[in-house]
Amino acid sequence: MKLESIKLKNFRGYGSEIPISISNLTAFIGKNDAGKSTVLEALEIFFNNSLVKCEKDDLNINADNNLIEITCIFKELPQQIILDSAFPTSLADEYLLNSDGNLEIKKVYTATAANPKEKIYIVCNHPTTDLVDDLLTLKRTELRERANQLGVGIENYNANVNSSIRQAIRAKVDELSLSSIDLLVDKEDSKRIFDSIKNYLPLYALFQSDRPSKDDDKEVTDPMKIAVQQALSELSDEIGHIKNEVRAKAIETANRTLTKLREMSPDLADELIPEFKTEPNFASQFKLSIKSEDDISINKRGSGVRRLILLNFFRAEAERRRTADDGNNIIFAFEEPETSQHPDHQRMLIEAFMELSNTSNSQVMLTTHTPTLAGLLPLESLRFIEREGQNRIIQMGSNEVFSKVADTLGLLPDPISKYAQAMLLVEGKGDITFVEHTAEKLKEAGYIEHTFQDKRFALVPIGGCGNLKHWKTLQLAKQFDIPYCVLLDSDKGTNEEQQNIDKVADMQADGIKAYITRKREPENYIHLDCLSLPEGSQFTLTDTCDAKELIGREKGTRKSNIIEDYWVLMSARNIREMESYFDGDTERFEFTDMFSDFLSLVK
Repeated sequence: MKLESIKLKNFRGYGSEIPISISNLTAFIGKNDAGKSTVLEALEIFFNNSLVKCEKDDLNINADNNLIEITCIFKELPQQIILDSAFPTSLADEYLLNSDGNLEIKKVYTATAANPKEKIYIVCNHPTTDLVDDLLTLKRTELRERANQLGVGIENYNANVNSSIRQAIRAKVDELSLSSIDLLVDKEDSKRIFDSIKNYLPLYALFQSDRPSKDDDKEVTDPMKIAVQQALSELSDEIGHIKNEVRAKAIETANRTLTKLREMSPDLADELIPEFKTEPNFASQFKLSIKSEDDISINKRGSGVRRLILLNFFRAEAERRRTADDGNNIIFAFEEPETSQHPDHQRMLIEAFMELSNTSNSQVMLTTHTPTLAGLLPLESLRFIEREGQNRIIQMGSNEVFSKVADTLGLLPDPISKYAQAMLLVEGKGDITFVEHTAEKLKEAGYIEHTFQDKRFALVPIGGCGNLKHWKTLQLAKQFDIPYCVLLDSDKGTNEEQQNIDKVADMQADGIKAYITRKREPENYIHLDCLSLPEGSQFTLTDTCDAKELIGREKGTRKSNIIEDYWVLMSARNIREMESYFDGDTERFEFTDMFSDFLSLVK
């Protein structure tokens, strides 16, 4: 189950109801106090009401009533909901989906008490015809009476299964008169259905930038809590079996007690029914923490160290979820991830976020007002928030929005020489070294006639295709009236591969000379001779492996330095050997052909 959108009403700076679209990666951008963190904290209240609790003072100062509303809309829903073990039902069969076929849950908090209690509604296209509009609120005996009242034969349903009785009743009525209603889920099967739905809702983990300085600092404990929650989620079948066994044995003991009681007081025994009041909370029984080898708690270390641990939690999650098939979706929400981090670590964190967002069971949300960080984010992920009087305006998906984001954050493109005749856009600074060295060696060997410097190309790192920095750079290209071309990693063998293929295809359709590497990234083309491996080494690279990771581990080198350390050792012969491939029976040379095409932009 994934979060598709959220709606806020009368919550802090959000007065009139405003819908906010949520994607796999969603970045809220705007000035301080624009309302970015409010969205993330509203979701924390909706899912957990723990790290952030709903308070009376959260009511919008201009609200015309005392009701705070937080609504979440979900897609990718479970096909079945189990209420009665012998007879599963579904959200669609119970008419609990909205007009778009999604699950819409509204939580309403009455801001009269210091800590308002929630009332939960399902906003759904539900029957409104008399005698079928209240079926989810009826007990089993009442459902049987209703079926009898409407002349539904007992042969048409299972009298011991509520959902079966409801289906038979609805089938008997000619016109259900479906209409959008707010169904309060506070009794009978409506409550049981919501209790079942809760098992499918995403986990939500909020990491705040403003942290209390105490031993149980949420910044460190929360990732460990998520680790426990994920472990329990993966063992849900085993835990369910344990719960059922405990419940069965306990009820068996209770029934034996009632049997003996019936011998002494039959009337009293008949009034008593064994029932479990609450589900056991296994998560509360497991505490996980991290300590340094000298037994100093991580919470006693500096904020930069704590956030560095958090950074690597996300990187580890991205790597694990790339291959794992977890059940529950998880939403990672991070306020200002740039806080207390070196720019290199900020980039790594954003890369981890983007990788996480491309896995099947993860969504990532973050807030920022830092230009450098915004420049690394895909355009489609941005949500620009600004204040307009007492209201909040959220915009996305147009050139006007991107321009507003750039102007608000003061984002400027990289400097480009006024003498530039063309631009080659690449992903990062390492790619500039890759392109310059490759062109130089191919020219020296006579395979191409010019280098990019010869033809006055500006090599511009853009951080990836389709992000804000990329858009601003393209505007600059048009301003200087110079042509541009694009070289990007294919990320072959990863979740980003098809996305990169599609974006480059779109650019090619617009007449732009755009290519992706045939292998995963430039590091995958490094010749083994340049690594000075020991004799008999079994080390090898494939087209799709994480070459940066493997080479860095083998050579004890930082991954970010692989191109600077080893690609510069590549000779023309090494390059030609590694760029060679066959197109049918014809041998082709990838970068020789590609660079020749790029260089043709300047006559």
